[in-house]
Amino acid sequence: MRFIYSKTFLAFASVLFLIVIGLVMQAKGWLQPIEYALLQAPRPVSNVVKSIASPIHTVASTLGSLRGIVRENGVLRNQVAQLQQQQVQFDKYKNDNDILRDELKFKAQSKQQLESCTVLSIDPQELSDAMVLSCGKEQGIQEGQAVISQGYLIAKIAYVGSFTSTAILISNAQSSIDAHLSKNNTEGVVKGSFGSGMVFDLVSQNADVQSGDLVVTAGINPRIPKDILIGQIGSVLSGSNDLFKKMSITSPVRQRSVEFVFVVKQ
Repeated sequence: MRFIYSKTFLAFASVLFLIVIGLVMQAKGWLQPIEYALLQAPRPVSNVVKSIASPIHTVASTLGSLRGIVRENGVLRNQVAQLQQQQVQFDKYKNDNDILRDELKFKAQSKQQLESCTVLSIDPQELSDAMVLSCGKEQGIQEGQAVISQGYLIAKIAYVGSFTSTAILISNAQSSIDAHLSKNNTEGVVKGSFGSGMVFDLVSQNADVQSGDLVVTAGINPRIPKDILIGQIGSVLSGSNDLFKKMSITSPVRQRSVEFVFVVKQ
């Protein structure tokens, strides 16, 4: 009987009692709420961990992909630059082709003996009125011959080498070309003026000259054939009391932008 009241027996009996109570409660279903609570207990903790870890993961992933994005962006920029350069070349070839087609068409229709030349250099800053051409004595070029573009006189040959020549634009202030109006042969002189312009000078005050009239070469100079277009009459520059009329001349040809010309050979 002494064993029944010992501490060991009381501990064993207490544990056995709790087990029995637990089995009864499990059988009755009374432990389900407790089980559910125990199962759900880790979920808030998991949610907190996810809410902290997700932004960290996103930032890490973004930082990891930035290097690749920067590299791809550099490749794309290079490709864009190459495509733009190709477009520039294409535009230049197209423009050159259009100019050559028009010039060759003019050459086929012209009754004059023409030598085609490439403009090797010309000063776009207007510091010089000279252009260097890719044709010279070997091609029959001579000093004083006319240089035309798009059918208009733009220069005269001033110096001739074996394979190149130098021409002076007719807009040069020292240039002087005998000319007349195509509609009525009113005579005058086309002179260059400062700023790459041209004037029709030494025209009689009684002459019938209107804006838009065509000015052509007079053919007095044996090296420059008659009736080569020079330009159109613009505005009147002289006064009624001046001895001669003087008018500006406009030309559709941008003399400093031409790349191909013809030299008129006699």
